[in-house]
Amino acid sequence: MSIIGIVCEFNPFHNGHKYLIDSVKKDGDTVVCVMSGNFVQRGEPSIFPKEYRVKSALMNGADIVLELPFLYATASAEIFASSAVKILDSFGCDKIAFGTEITTINQLENAVEILFSEDFDNKIKKHLESGVSYPTARQLAFDEYDCDCDISSPNNILAIEYISAIKKNNYNITPITVNRKGADYNDNFAINEFASATHIRNLINSGSDFQKYVPEIAYEIYKTALDNGEYINADKFNISALSVLRSFNDIKSEIANMSEGLENRILSAIKTSSNLDEIYDKVKTKRFAHSRIRRAVLSAIMNVTKVDLKIPVPYCRLLGFNLSVSSKLGELAKNCKIPFVVNYSDIVSLDSDDASRVFEIENKSSDLFNLSLHKTGNCSSEMTFSLIKMK
Repeated sequence: MSIIGIVCEFNPFHNGHKYLIDSVKKDGDTVVCVMSGNFVQRGEPSIFPKEYRVKSALMNGADIVLELPFLYATASAEIFASSAVKILDSFGCDKIAFGTEITTINQLENAVEILFSEDFDNKIKKHLESGVSYPTARQLAFDEYDCDCDISSPNNILAIEYISAIKKNNYNITPITVNRKGADYNDNFAINEFASATHIRNLINSGSDFQKYVPEIAYEIYKTALDNGEYINADKFNISALSVLRSFNDIKSEIANMSEGLENRILSAIKTSSNLDEIYDKVKTKRFAHSRIRRAVLSAIMNVTKVDLKIPVPYCRLLGFNLSVSSKLGELAKNCKIPFVVNYSDIVSLDSDDASRVFEIENKSSDLFNLSLHKTGNCSSEMTFSLIKMK
């Protein structure tokens, strides 16, 4: 009987996610998901509030859902993955499962050996000197080795970071790969009943039918969210974000994800842009990919600093669980290597500056998220978040 960890965004939960869980879960196993809250690694808000995404997961094979705090969920792939794996290890998981385009763990482990070697760093620096972006320099450096692994795929990037975190920290966690079904990560089309989360979000935002691509129970949950107006409104998010950005007289270089004058380029673009996409397009260069710029802009909005990103994960926060695993949850919570928290008062009782700062950012980000829903949500919702229990 294993405790299987899955790092996820479920933005939204779809058939591919259910396939992953069903592929690895056997009788007696407990599936623990570490899920991003109301913002995701692309530097954008999730389409549905986390409550709906937690319910969808718990009704489709997940047993326990923990939170990956905003601070780590919207960071680089390395910080995103290492923080999530730390939570899984602290909570007692002995396996981690993820979908990739690669068939064997050996291929990924070989890639890890290459990517974290001193020789590889030197090759990256050589390519960066030619003026290409970091992702391009990284790929060009990797291509110089004899390794059959696509390190540009979003899923493979994260898989490599998961394995790296396990190796660096000597975690007793075994990685399990599951071949992805159907469309790739960012494909805006479907293959049979499998569609990427990107395609499903586009269908939802355009008012098109997406029922075929998500489990039946998840569809009913999402329909409730849509009927209640509890889904993200891109126009409202633009206005809410721009209202903060336009108040800036400057952006400090100490803000997370800023380097090489990126903060000045962003500040200049803010003054002449009417939406976030305009800012991203004006700031983009060979050096800075859109994802990096989105995260930098979001960090500026939230006043997240480079010092903040160095805060070790201060707690393990429970978002929801199935009542059938109550006794197992109690055991795992009792033995958790970092403080296990359920509500705001638990975090306050830790009397920890790090925990208070991580939660402060979480609460602030959810305020922005709630302002951006079709039906505006409440302020300080993180302080009153209700634990989700499913039968």
